[in-house]
Amino acid sequence: MRRFSLPFLLLCCLLNVSVGHSQTNRRAAMDYVSRGTKELELGNLDTALAHFNRAIELDPNYAASYFSRGLVRKRQADYDGAISDFTRSIELHPMAEAYLDRGASRKDKGDRDGAIADYNKAIEIDSEYADAFYNRGIARDDKGDYDGAINDFTRAIELRPANARALVGRGFARMHQGDPEGAIVDYSKAIELSPRGFLGFYNRAFARKQKGDLDGAIVDFDAALEINPLDVDAWFERGVLRGAKSDLDGALADLGKSIELNPRNARAHANRGMIMLLRRQDIEAQKEFDAALKIDSSLRTDLERSINQIVKTRGQQPLMRRP
Repeated sequence: MRRFSLPFLLLCCLLNVSVGHSQTNRRAAMDYVSRGTKELELGNLDTALAHFNRAIELDPNYAASYFSRGLVRKRQADYDGAISDFTRSIELHPMAEAYLDRGASRKDKGDRDGAIADYNKAIEIDSEYADAFYNRGIARDDKGDYDGAINDFTRAIELRPANARALVGRGFARMHQGDPEGAIVDYSKAIELSPRGFLGFYNRAFARKQKGDLDGAIVDFDAALEINPLDVDAWFERGVLRGAKSDLDGALADLGKSIELNPRNARAHANRGMIMLLRRQDIEAQKEFDAALKIDSSLRTDLERSINQIVKTRGQQPLMRRP
């Protein structure tokens, strides 16, 4: 089985007309849900919400209205409201999709156990629901149940072999298990399936870095940044790797771009200061250290340790002022 389209779900709920509500009200409610769905697809959340509210006023027992409003509230980060709507939808017409989205809302609230319980119920209703296995895999990985996560991602891949995101998820869980080689296999397959998928390249870069393949990691960050040039972390990580490879100009450029995108990136300021210190640009380095500590004073101990290691090779001891 596969996840049904929203129009199909609306039809299922339409056929489930409860006693006491006329076909006229149900059809009018369905019309408002259809309008709201179009607005939701366009990203017009407030307008969509108004349509779904009207549908509920017309027919308070129409499950699709609550399910659809739950989708809007979830997008608005109103997780309590979304959970309430999905719960009402389930009470009126239990569907695997409603359990899935209620589980996702619970996970977004930090309730991993509640999310897993909902994903379990979705799988109980539909044993071939790939999205439910994928979502449960994410929740299990978050809880540190890496074996369970890998099993869920594997099942999601079996049900949908071209499931690039499940391959990325399994690779992530394998990294947590200390298996970078297995992770690289999964990330590589995900990249084959989705050559413009940012996370495949980004995560494979970390796996290659862990294996000591710095050149391969840099190549993957190159690809990741070509796909998403606004990712702060990718600029930072490539800058660190370039510094480790003694490409100081490249490191400074990447760390500078990371800071340009996020001026409060304390680690980027600290690492750029280190590169400047290596180049004997002590005044500029001090400015970067001051900026880093102003943002995050907890870096002081590690920063002083790193500075001492560098200056020992220079035969001098620059002072590090407190900001």
